[in-house]
Amino acid sequence: MPTTASLLAPVKGIKPQILKKICEKRTFSAYYWDGSGPLVICLHGFPDTVNTFHMMVPALVNAGYRVLVPVMPGYETGSVDAYGRYFVTDLAQDVVAWIDRMGEDSAHLIGHDWGAVTAWLATAMFPHRFFSMTSIAIPPLKRFGDTLLRCPSQLLKSWYIGFFQVPMLPERLLMARDGAFVRMLWRRWSPGWDAPEELVQPALEALAQPAVCKSALSYYRCLTRVFHSQHEQGRRALKLPYQVPSLMITGAQDGCMDTRLFEYGMHENDFLAGAELYRLMGAGHFCHLEKPELVHAKLLSFLEMHPKGAKRLADELAKQLG
Repeated sequence: MPTTASLLAPVKGIKPQILKKICEKRTFSAYYWDGSGPLVICLHGFPDTVNTFHMMVPALVNAGYRVLVPVMPGYETGSVDAYGRYFVTDLAQDVVAWIDRMGEDSAHLIGHDWGAVTAWLATAMFPHRFFSMTSIAIPPLKRFGDTLLRCPSQLLKSWYIGFFQVPMLPERLLMARDGAFVRMLWRRWSPGWDAPEELVQPALEALAQPAVCKSALSYYRCLTRVFHSQHEQGRRALKLPYQVPSLMITGAQDGCMDTRLFEYGMHENDFLAGAELYRLMGAGHFCHLEKPELVHAKLLSFLEMHPKGAKRLADELAKQLG
């Protein structure tokens, strides 16, 4: 079965570099494709791996962007936190640390699922560090509590979050019977789409490591600790309007996040730099894998509309060079 490295294959003969950064005795890794254009950071979700961007990376690199795909904290043994701290504020700060590691002031940010949750908060907390933000499958966080009141059916779709609060049992279930639970989530979240085994298998292999499995579940366990002081910084940031241009991509048949939450969560005064919603018919939670051509076309068009789009930067350099 293909490994992470073999799926994130060379783009036009350019092999991805494997980058490392060390923080508090934890080692974080990322896949990086070099180039001359602006930096784009792609964040994966659950239950998934960096392989979720195996089709998006070539589209971005071929369009002139430099691309960094970090392994989300805890999804590799070296980055596991001994205390199970995976608050979204921590994840947001980790994204900024990658921008610093790359020697950049700002970057475009793309996230799917938990990667999108992280992207929403990262751009709210550190708006000056991002050119744009693209959220795939996750609606705005600012009014999420209010949107749930208008769409109570989402509570049923989010049943697994409550289940993940149970000690030990979810860890055992995630890997029982060749990952049947994980496979069930992929099927329910993207109904009518058969996820390729070469995408599901790396997720199963990652979660087969007990420390990684516990870390992935700790994301949800930290999320529900609503009165923990670590959430306060995020709450303060979300009280302010979003200052980064935002693109939201959702599948109309998403079985994980009710697609109506996007409209309910969009208020004009909340987006100082503008926001756009792109809904894909016939697609679910993994819409970037189900409808890659449509997603890539929309994404590349959006990136070019905002500061430091690859083509715009190339044109500026050409003018300067005469």
